[in-house]
Amino acid sequence: MNKYTINNVFERNFPFPIWKIEVDCLHNQLAVECRDPDSTLPIFYVLNFKGNLLLEQFHSESREWTLEDIQGDYLILKRFGEYSPIQAGIQVIHIPTKSTVFTYMEYIIKEVFNKVIQAYHRSIPSGLFFYIDIVTGEVSNTPSFDTSFPVRDIRYPIPFQGTVPSFLNQISFIDQIWLQPYKDLFLWSYHTQTANHYHLSLSLSSRNELYDTKVIIDDMDKLIPQPYFTVKDHIFFLSSNKMKISSYLV
Repeated sequence: MNKYTINNVFERNFPFPIWKIEVDCLHNQLAVECRDPDSTLPIFYVLNFKGNLLLEQFHSESREWTLEDIQGDYLILKRFGEYSPIQAGIQVIHIPTKSTVFTYMEYIIKEVFNKVIQAYHRSIPSGLFFYIDIVTGEVSNTPSFDTSFPVRDIRYPIPFQGTVPSFLNQISFIDQIWLQPYKDLFLWSYHTQTANHYHLSLSLSSRNELYDTKVIIDDMDKLIPQPYFTVKDHIFFLSSNKMKISSYLV
């Protein structure tokens, strides 16, 4: 019996289209920002890699707040301007209690390091940075914190340019096929077409043998330009209407 199979872990639906996703690789969780098309107000969710919701339907009071990062129990938001992508404003939310740790309207995010935000003041010339402790909101103008970046282990498949292996010759894929090495195996993703609908599939193989194939997204009106992303051993797909996230393991 073949032990190499593609297994669904979870599927999570959202009431509105997904605008942004940020990944906390260290704590195995996703932060998701949805937008109500009518009000354009953001709604935030946090779920772990098992699909369990840690934060559900956290509504922001202003459409100018958007997702910047997530670290452990803390959701990091920033403001964007009506006419500019950059505007002063940083807000940190404590996920378990849904409480605001701090809101600073005078600072603009430059970088997010481990447990600290590097920012500059909107009224002070560039070159002078401030460091904001994510947990406490304490502000310092000296980099006494650990200014290392959080762990990032996010990967994407790349368009395959070579000769398609013989075990995939029977597949009539449309447009492009993507490849990603996966441990000592390979992931192949591609679209097929039935009448006016497209289907996104994922195949698992060795160098010489096809092990498993799953149709991940069915009956789409258009092709998906980026089929999925992986974090560690987890494979994440976003539906064509951007209202569902599904996760798979091999």
